[in-house]
Amino acid sequence: MTQTAPLMRVDRFDNGLTLVMEQMPDVQSASMVLAIMGGASQDPEHGVGSGNVLSDWILRGAGERDSRALTSALDSLGVQRSCGVDTVFLRFSAGMLAKNLPAVLPLVADIFQNAQLPEAGFSACRDLALGQIAAIDDEPSQKLNILLRQQHLPPPLGRPTLGVKEHVAVLTAADLRLDYRRRFTPDGAILSIAGRIEFDRMHDLVNRCFGSWTGARALPAAPGQAPGGSRHVHQETNQVQIGLAFESTPEREPESILAMLAVNVLSGGMGSRLFSEIREKQGLCYAVHAGYQSLRTLGMIFGYAGTVPDRAQRTLDSFVQELKKLRAGITADELERARIGMKSRVVMNGESTGARAAALLHDMYHLGRPRSLDELRHRIESPTLTDVNDYLAAHPVERMTLVTIGPGELTPPV
Repeated sequence: MTQTAPLMRVDRFDNGLTLVMEQMPDVQSASMVLAIMGGASQDPEHGVGSGNVLSDWILRGAGERDSRALTSALDSLGVQRSCGVDTVFLRFSAGMLAKNLPAVLPLVADIFQNAQLPEAGFSACRDLALGQIAAIDDEPSQKLNILLRQQHLPPPLGRPTLGVKEHVAVLTAADLRLDYRRRFTPDGAILSIAGRIEFDRMHDLVNRCFGSWTGARALPAAPGQAPGGSRHVHQETNQVQIGLAFESTPEREPESILAMLAVNVLSGGMGSRLFSEIREKQGLCYAVHAGYQSLRTLGMIFGYAGTVPDRAQRTLDSFVQELKKLRAGITADELERARIGMKSRVVMNGESTGARAAALLHDMYHLGRPRSLDELRHRIESPTLTDVNDYLAAHPVERMTLVTIGPGELTPPV
């Protein structure tokens, strides 16, 4: 048991489950996230999309409750919930009145340990997943994001979380039952809870619900070689989707805050460089932005621009120019605007139990410990202009990955 802050605590159980909690005495609600190391990167090689189907199927009955009874039990407790996968985790998130949390946790424990996985519900879950995959063609920016991650990240980290149509179409109930037993283990799992809670009471309740959960997770496959480079997908439309990606500092490294501040100068609102220079001054595109993302050992920045064919090359060239200009540094005014935007988001998220539960999980994955709001604010306030500009000078934007969707191929950045 480790005391990390007056209102935060981390407990680690013998079976590999980590419980991280934050007390928020001024609220009447509570939120939780239970995440297992069973995201899309853990899908079988020829079953990409298994996790996405499972995230729906596990809600179709658990323990002694069939699908209707489980839904009714959660609804009667006022639980706002979702279940899904990302690259790393399969997670169940829920928000409720704090007084109902002790009744909700046993239901969640059944879902993760004793899902019924009924034959009658399997086809509906698989069909829903296939529908989600088919809908991607109607969302060009979503399609671009999927393709860009596949191109930039090493496999299996770039796998689409919704899955691959050809793989999902041939999944069987038997396949997924075996995958459930392989994937749903406490080893590496994280349960984060934020709200009006009592530490000792929560610890005892979690121990009763999850203490007998057993199983060791399979070791993840070693990452392969990222394709990188450029890729064009021909599509006869009156729009062009442009995606750029390049390496950055992983969040677990102290210097990552310098990269985040720089990205907020680049794309942190209507006064940011990308918006003001490419959209407003040059009128080249209808949307443009960039964002920082991180896995445990990989940091990356993804950029997006949506435009029309006759302005696409100029949009790409201007985007790349703005990225390369970062090496020359930012101004004091730009840094201050970036700080204000980032601190505002910290303050707003600090008022939401759901946002705090998600943040606790995020911190445990990246850092192995939770961070308080004060620590997050201090982290944003601490770097000087010299710190940021020295970092940008030492980390120029190089080796960009480019993906485009549209009627014509563009000339890649040099």
